[in-house]
Amino acid sequence: MERERDDGIAVHEYWPHHETRSYIPAPQHPVHRGTLITEVPFPVEIDLSALTDF
Repeated sequence: MERERDDGIAVHEYWPHHETRSYIPAPQHPVHRGTLITEVPFPVEIDLSALTDF
């Protein structure tokens, strides 16, 4: 997770690569802005903009 210039949040999603025993960027959505939605390893949806609204 990182703060961007506009004070938004960007989350980088990585998946384990079993052959190389390292992590690789998620193939479909490697960077999430606004809302993090993923199904791996389980379904999750997080409103990233709500994290900075306090």
